[in-house]
Formats: sequence, structure tokens, C-alpha cells
Amino acid sequence: MKFTIEKREISTLTTLVHRAASNKSTIPILSGLLINIAHDKGLTMTATDMEIGIKASTSNVDIIEEGSVLVNANYFSDFIKLLPDTIISFELNRETSKLNISYGRSSSRINIYQERDYPELPIGKMEYKFSIPQDVLKEGLKKTSFAAALNHFRQVFTGVLFDILDDGNLKIIASDTHRLAYYTYNLAQPDLEPVKFVIPVRTVNELLRFLDDSPDKIDIALSENNVIFYKENFILLSRLIEGQYPNYETVIPSSFNTEINIKTDILASSLGRAKIMPTDDKFQIQHVQFSLMENEVLLNSYSESMGEISEVIEDIQIEGEKDIKIAFNTNYFLDAVKIFEAECTSIIIKLAGSLSPALIRNPEKENYLYILVPMRTNN
Repeated sequence: MKFTIEKREISTLTTLVHRAASNKSTIPILSGLLINIAHDKGLTMTATDMEIGIKASTSNVDIIEEGSVLVNANYFSDFIKLLPDTIISFELNRETSKLNISYGRSSSRINIYQERDYPELPIGKMEYKFSIPQDVLKEGLKKTSFAAALNHFRQVFTGVLFDILDDGNLKIIASDTHRLAYYTYNLAQPDLEPVKFVIPVRTVNELLRFLDDSPDKIDIALSENNVIFYKENFILLSRLIEGQYPNYETVIPSSFNTEINIKTDILASSLGRAKIMPTDDKFQIQHVQFSLMENEVLLNSYSESMGEISEVIEDIQIEGEKDIKIAFNTNYFLDAVKIFEAECTSIIIKLAGSLSPALIRNPEKENYLYILVPMRTNN
């Protein structure tokens, strides 16, 4: 195997792929990055830890001799990243089991793994399901994945649900049971088969690294217990989270008593200040009390060790019942407001009482909402 390539080209590819390799030493071969050189496919890189797999390729390579080699993914990525911006030459020496790398008048030799037992990505039996614009998928994942649980005894809550209905509507859902983020998009594809699957948040994070801010579509397929996201020169495969996702529609209240229109940036600033208030042994979750008054809201955060913050937010519009005090997890509230702050100057908050979930949305968009369950406090 022998080829030359621009440093920026191989560094971009390596950075994209190597993260799928295993960081554990139990199965050393899974910590490898498989590099394949072929005249018809160019340079292809593959990495997998059997939970997630990434394969990407480029034709911007000068191939002298076809072949393949398996190297340590993390070391190779770090090393390539630090090379000078020049043409890099690679040549495999089978006799010494070294990959020779030359850059200018300098060179290095790195050890290789035996590649014969390296697993193939299970994409041979993949079944196409639907396509979606990359910018839409990127938006949907950014607006939902943060609401998934870091840990939960029901694993489905640690992932993001894709729910395709028979009318072509795709719903992307994430929840940790204390909050729920809900994004919808009409795929406008005829004869879609209804299907549900849950992908891990780690998969979401890898997807967000390569999705473009463009309407170019990415295809999605299923293969046994795996989901496959693919476009030209790129494949990401991920094992699905098994289990039945609960009926998320029942979490959304059917009616509300109060509707508040409030400036997003002002609310974000107040919550940001409340967030730095430390927790106490008595109440270990940061929270804010949200008290409605005539055309204004009082935001209160308290800590026995540090003090109290009381902020009045004026210039708001309130319709319906106004005598309401409700407490929210500060971080959960701020997470949602930051999402909305990037797209709208004000948000709508709907309440159905002090103990019922609140609904937050952009007044100008109907395809996204955030449900926040209130906290029970002694105040």
C-alpha cells in the first residue's frame, strides 16, 4: 500500500472517523482505524467499537499502490493533526509491520494491528426507510437531545426517539421524565411505513459533527438492531436502544389556564444569574420560583449559604389566571430558553396550575415545543 495526500484532507477524514473506535483495551483490534486504498473508491477509513461505526472516504488522494492497514485510531488521529500542512506520503512495510509516514524531509514509522479479524460494518442487509434534509435533522437533534437522561433505569430515556407516522410526519422526541423536547417535521414522502426507533445520545453527537447546514438530504435505513445514516462518501451506523418508548403525547396538557408572552433574552439573563446560586444540603437541585403578578413576573432563587436573588421581569403579557406560583429546575428552564433565544425575541409559556407541566414554545413556530415538569418546594 502506498499513497500521497494533502495533510488537511486526511486530517479532516481521520478526525471524523476515529471517534468511533474503542477506548477500552479489552479488545485491542476495536481501537483500530482501518485505512483502505483502492483505485475505484479512493481512500476509505473505518472505525467501530461495535456500538457505533463510521466509514468515510475521499477521492482526493494520489494512489500508487492499493492496499489496507489497521492502525491505532487515537494515536494516528493525534499524530496526523500535528503534521505540517504539506503533502504526506504513506507506505506500508509488511516485513517490519510498520506504516511509514513521510512529510518533507522528516518521517516516522508507526506500528500496525493485524486486520484479518477486524469486523465489517453490518450494512449488507440495510433497509431504506426515509430521507430528510440535513439542516432539518440537525435542528431537530439540537432542539431535543439535550433533554435526554444521562442515566436512567429505563434505557430508552437515555436516547432520542424517531417516530414516523403513517401520514409522513416525523416526530423527534427526548425526555428524562422531568422534561420533554418535541420536534416535528413532515417528510412529504408517499407510502412511508410507520416505524419507531431510539438512538443513543452519543450517536446524536457524532451526527451533529458532520451534518451540513444545507437542504441536501441524508438517507436513513435500518439493519437488524442498527440504524444507518448515510450520504455520499459517509456512513454512520449505530446500535439502537431496545425497549418500548412510552406514549409521549400524554405528557402534554390538553388545556391551560394561563398564557405568558415574555422576552427571551431578559428571561435567559435572569435564569443565568439564578443558575450560579449554589445548592444546599436541604434542597440539592437548583430551582427558581416563578410568581405571576399583574403584567410582570417575579423570579426568586434562594440559598441558605449564599443568599437570595429576586428579579422582576416587566413588559410581559399575561392572559388568563394570574395568581400562580410555580417552581422549576433552573438548569432545565434555562436549557430551553437558550434554544428559543437563538430564534425568537419572545416565547410563550403556558401554565395549567402550580403542579401541572408547563409548555414553552416560539409564538411563530408550531413544530417545536418543550414541556417542563414543575418542582415541589416548601415555599
